[in-house]
Amino acid sequence: MKLRALAAVVFLLSAGAACVPGPEQAPGGGAAGQTFEARMQRGRSLVARKDYGRAAAEFQAAIALKPDSAQAFDELGLCYFHEQEYDQAVEAFEKAVELDPSNATAFNNLAGAYSMRLQFLAAEGAYKKALALSPDLISANYSLGILLTNLGKSQEGAAYFARGIALDPDFLEKHQEVIASYSSLSFDMREAYFTYAAACAAAGNLDKTVAYLARAKEAGFTDWQRIGRSKAFEKVRDDPKVKKFLSGQSGRQ
Repeated sequence: MKLRALAAVVFLLSAGAACVPGPEQAPGGGAAGQTFEARMQRGRSLVARKDYGRAAAEFQAAIALKPDSAQAFDELGLCYFHEQEYDQAVEAFEKAVELDPSNATAFNNLAGAYSMRLQFLAAEGAYKKALALSPDLISANYSLGILLTNLGKSQEGAAYFARGIALDPDFLEKHQEVIASYSSLSFDMREAYFTYAAACAAAGNLDKTVAYLARAKEAGFTDWQRIGRSKAFEKVRDDPKVKKFLSGQSGRQ
């Protein structure tokens, strides 16, 4: 499995390029570079440089100073994720949500780590928790839509696709790695593409409807009669572009 592919499935934290603190003295005689805040800042700076091993050590040091920091556990989990240490990533994310059950981002990250361990039902639950806390997490809506269609829950998945489209209709075009990630996990994308095409049709986006019908075809989808039966396609069913596409599928139903 390629980690780069799944990176966008997880709602990654923004890691600003923080300056590495110097050895100046903090109030009370301690070195400023040894404080919790300094360790966190240094860890984020290392993440920005993709030095995930050293960043993890900084977040571990921060946790030693402040064991109840959900943020530190979440960012430590991201380092493990990038290092493909998925068991440790899950452990860190689970600790983050235990310490802060309102942390939607940590639940979203946890869902991605569960996915990498092929724990798809657990991933579904974590995505739903993230979205219950923060319904506008765009990547979570799209990722959950793909996940649900591959679990045989296309109708439910369509609702999350619709929400994602309402938030950012161009998300998948900007983040094709979301699709690549699930493909790397050997997901059958036929139903996901067709369901997403239906969501685009319901939103009145003709071009994306045809584009994702074409992707469904490439993935091996053949049940084109569903376009005539599905209410989602009512707005575009008689459009010349859709008719042209369907005319090329004769004998494929």
